Amino acid sequence: MFRPSWFPEYSPSEQAIFDNVKNIIEKHYRSFWYDHIYTPAVEANKILLAKSGNETSKQIFWLYGLAQWSEDLKDYSLHFDLTIPFARYILDHEWEISFPFKRYQIQPVRRWERAQRWRYRELRQCDIDTVRRTETKDSMMFYDAETLVVIANTLEEIRLNYFADKSITLHYNNRRLVNWLLEEYKNRDEIFWLFDKYYKIWEEKFEEELKNLTQWEDTEKILNFVKNPKKYLNNSNSEEWIKELLELEDYLEKLNVNKLKFVFDPFITRWLDYYTGSVYETFIDDDMSLGSISSGWRYDGLTKYIDAKRNFSGVGWSIGISRLMALIFEINQWIKQTTTDYMCINFSETFGDISKIASKLRDEWNNVEIYPVADKLGKQFWYADKKWIKNVVILWEGEKDKKIYKIKNMETWVETQVKL
Repeated sequence: MFRPSWFPEYSPSEQAIFDNVKNIIEKHYRSFWYDHIYTPAVEANKILLAKSGNETSKQIFWLYGLAQWSEDLKDYSLHFDLTIPFARYILDHEWEISFPFKRYQIQPVRRWERAQRWRYRELRQCDIDTVRRTETKDSMMFYDAETLVVIANTLEEIRLNYFADKSITLHYNNRRLVNWLLEEYKNRDEIFWLFDKYYKIWEEKFEEELKNLTQWEDTEKILNFVKNPKKYLNNSNSEEWIKELLELEDYLEKLNVNKLKFVFDPFITRWLDYYTGSVYETFIDDDMSLGSISSGWRYDGLTKYIDAKRNFSGVGWSIGISRLMALIFEINQWIKQTTTDYMCINFSETFGDISKIASKLRDEWNNVEIYPVADKLGKQFWYADKKWIKNVVILWEGEKDKKIYKIKNMETWVETQVKL
C-alpha cells in the first residue's frame, strides 16, 4: 500500500533466490579472474552527462537541496549505470591498475524513466569489463569471445536452476556491418534504430516501417541482406568487420567447450554510437518479444568523453539481475525458499543439549533456528513446514539417554539417527 511504485521489493523466500542467483553470477565472474570493485552511488553531473548529455539528463535522479559539509549536492546525481562510474574509476586509478584490467561490479542503479514490465526504476546490474589502453595493438577479439563464454556459462547455470524447460541463445553481431550496409543513407540513424527494435515489432511491422524510410530498391536491398547476411559476408572479405566476425567465431569454437548456443544475428545493433564493434544480446528463445535478459558490447572510447587525452577501449557485458528475477518469479510463482537449513525442536528438559547441537551445526556453517518456546510438537512441525525448512532436529529425553538425536527430513519424512 505504501511502497514506492516500480522499485523492487523481495520477501524472504524471494531474497533467498536473489542471493543464490547473485552467488552464481559472482562465482562465474571470479572463475575467469575478474576483480571486484565498488564505486559510489553518487557521481558528479559533469561525469554522468559527459556522453549523451541531453538523453542522460532525462534518466538520472538529481540531488537537490542537500548539503555535504559545505558542498552543495545539486552538482551530483545517482548513477544510472555502472559504465560511466567505471570510466571515471579508470582515470582516477590509471597508474595503480595493470592492463588489461578485468573487473566485475554488482550494484544498484537508478533510472528516472518510464517503468514497464520487467523494467524498474531501481535495478541491480552485474557488469564485467575487460579494458586496455587504446594504443595497444593486439586484437581484443579473444576477450570478446571469453566474455561471451563467461556470460553463457553463467546464464546456463541459472537457467538449469530456475527455468530449465526454456532455452536461451546469445546473439552476436558487429555494428560495423550495419554501418557498412547503411553508409549511403542520410537517415541512417533512423534505420539503425529500426534494426534495434526488430524483436519488439517483428517482421511485418519492420518491413512496413522500412518502406516508409527508404526507396523501393533500397528496401529490397536491406531485406535481402537481413534474410541472407552470410551472402554479404562472403562478398565483403576486405572489410574490417568481417575479419573481426571470423576471428570471434574462431575463438568461440575453441572456447565454447560446453557447446552453448551462439548465433550470428544482423538485427543486434545496440543503437547508441557509444558501441563501436561487436554487440551482443541474450534472449529466451520462445519469448523474444520480452527483450534481452543480458547484453554486451565493444567500445573504443570508454574514457574519451571525460578526458579526450586519455582513452581506453574494451569489451563489457551486463546481466540485469532485477529483470532476471522478475522472469524467475513469473515462471516459478510456486517457489518457496528459506535460508534455514535446520530447525531444532524445543523440549524444556533437553533445551541445553539441543542448544549445543545447534552450535555444532553452526560451526559447520549451517543456518540453524531454535524454536523459541517448548510448544506442542505439532505446532513446532507446522512452523517448520510453513517456512519450508528442510530438516528438523529432535532430541527426546529417552534419546539423550541413548546418546543420540534425530534429524527428520520434512520433504521425505525420513529420520536419521546421529550420535551426540
